[in-house]
Amino acid sequence: MKIHFSSNQKHTLKNLLAYICMPVGFCVLGYLLIYTVFIPIIKPALSLSEMFISDADFKTGEDLTSIFEDNIQHEESKDTVNISEVQIPSFGTHYANISIPAISVEAPLYYGDSSAALSSGIGQYNGSFMPGFGRPILVSGHNNSYFNSLQYIEAGDEVIITTNYGVYKYQVTETKIASYNDKSAYDLSAKEETLIMYTCYPFDTLGLTSQRFFVYAEKISGPEIV
Repeated sequence: MKIHFSSNQKHTLKNLLAYICMPVGFCVLGYLLIYTVFIPIIKPALSLSEMFISDADFKTGEDLTSIFEDNIQHEESKDTVNISEVQIPSFGTHYANISIPAISVEAPLYYGDSSAALSSGIGQYNGSFMPGFGRPILVSGHNNSYFNSLQYIEAGDEVIITTNYGVYKYQVTETKIASYNDKSAYDLSAKEETLIMYTCYPFDTLGLTSQRFFVYAEKISGPEIV
């Protein structure tokens, strides 16, 4: 059966379609315009946000990956690195190496402090920043494994973090023992680049303990991310 519309019904139908189609069309055109003009600007900021925004869909860390290239030659005189040259690692990714020559520590540094990462090396809390961003870096390791030698560290010792985009050096300023839930032991909102390393205390104990051994170091060299 064929349906016939009166002229008033046809006019109403056209108006209804116009009210629906025109806003949708403008939204699509607006989205394309914003994407074309602003995506080159906001993409670096979105990458940066991955360093401190928790994601419920992060991997458990059981499947560790690596983006670290050990054979890169760095320019010692380079003072800055463009953020576009920095690959932001995903959770559970080996993105750097950390070494402390004075106490013979040499270990891979993973972005994320999952059990798998801490079993394979040193883990960085993903709520802290990577080297070069001018903000605190918080890393941890097991006290009976990679960070066992922290008990012998002294003020003045040097810590080196080697990334794909530069080599960063930090000098130890102090150590202290604090409770595991003492939030005053670190301030991730600070506006300066400090390296904070910690492990369970006392050393050589098995399992979690109620205390942590903290080591604080200030940045002494390495390119700034701009």
